[in-house]
Amino acid sequence: MPVAPTLLIVDDDAGFARSAACIARAEGFEAILAADLEQARRRLDEQTFDLALVDLGLPDGSGMDLLRRLEEADTRVVVVTGSPSIETAVQAVRSPCADYLVKPIEPAQYTALLRSVAQARGRDEDAERERFGLVGKSSALAELLRQIRLVGPTDASVLIQGESGVGKELVARAIHQASGRPGPFVAVNCGAVSAELLGSQLFGHERGSFTGATGRHVGYFEQAAGGTLFLDEITEMPTHLQAHLLRVLEERAVRRLGGDSEIAVDTRIVAATNRPTREAVADGSFRNDVYYRLGEFPLPIPPLRERPEDIAPLAWLFLARLNERHGTRKQFTPTALQQLQRYPWPGNVRELRNVVGRAYISARGDSIREPLRDVRWGQAMPETAGSFTVTVGMSFEEVERRLLSKTLAFYNHDKTRTARALGVSVKTIYNRLHRGVDPA
Repeated sequence: MPVAPTLLIVDDDAGFARSAACIARAEGFEAILAADLEQARRRLDEQTFDLALVDLGLPDGSGMDLLRRLEEADTRVVVVTGSPSIETAVQAVRSPCADYLVKPIEPAQYTALLRSVAQARGRDEDAERERFGLVGKSSALAELLRQIRLVGPTDASVLIQGESGVGKELVARAIHQASGRPGPFVAVNCGAVSAELLGSQLFGHERGSFTGATGRHVGYFEQAAGGTLFLDEITEMPTHLQAHLLRVLEERAVRRLGGDSEIAVDTRIVAATNRPTREAVADGSFRNDVYYRLGEFPLPIPPLRERPEDIAPLAWLFLARLNERHGTRKQFTPTALQQLQRYPWPGNVRELRNVVGRAYISARGDSIREPLRDVRWGQAMPETAGSFTVTVGMSFEEVERRLLSKTLAFYNHDKTRTARALGVSVKTIYNRLHRGVDPA
């Protein structure tokens, strides 16, 4: 389910605060309490809120002192007081607060307020997802959007990790849109350009710097100045170029091949890989120092099979685009949607888009009944560091053995983290290992 809307209650009346929080939680809110201005400011340092109930009379000052900060955070504010006066009412009306309520608050009025905030939050999220092109209803997608909103406005380097076809470039573009940077979004696939040309493409070159360099070339770093440079499949970049990349990241300046001067560049870097980064570092294809520099903010994208709630919304989106392009009105039948939900999608969102495209072309009339008719259901799903394949007929003992072995390997044989991930005790992990589960 989506991430819950958030409420900050700033009030030193413990009874009122607990009651207000209890009602809010029943309406699906995450409610955080603060008894004074100092606590409220700490809470605001930690997270943002959709709604704030702010008492005017606090032990260390007036709640009015918080209003400007809450307005800057785009939080809807409701001033509450048990001692109403014309002066405080005028202050509230002149402030950016949405309402001015007098204690005791009528439960129906308070519940209506909470529901209106939750509905507005839902509309805002839908608009944001549409703007970013990230469609779905899963909690994993909601968390991904939250992370994008969090890191977007900063200048931190982001390392996106996810399987092929999961939508890494789409997420990179969403980060760029959330950044507000005026420059362009420039994307390069480091695995699709030869090692000989990639350095020139990234950093640029001067005329005569190598055979065939008949003129000056402005590289991707300079082309993306003021914007975002997306380095897809970063682990495929040759290690000697990774050393040059590290220097550019550290110095925020680039030297063209054959050039004799540094050129300052204000370019935000977002990188991506479909390989487990620990594996790439271990085999020497990804420099450790570059990994830590690019991974200031790691952003994993779960595969589509782990967020089945997103399958139907994505399928409808792809179908709607085809209908709009061709002036048709084709629809999925309920059986077709059930097929899509049951399929494991080894190719992730890219495979889903292709399947919908084939089903659209093959459909007779306006009903799509068998979208997976041309897909081999029995094909083995490739295993990754974060997944393993279960086949029909495999025993419970074998499934358990494979699950524990794979999870231990994923967490580098850290039994505490493995236990936490599997929802069992560390003692259970040791017991299973003692029974003969191979942790290798």
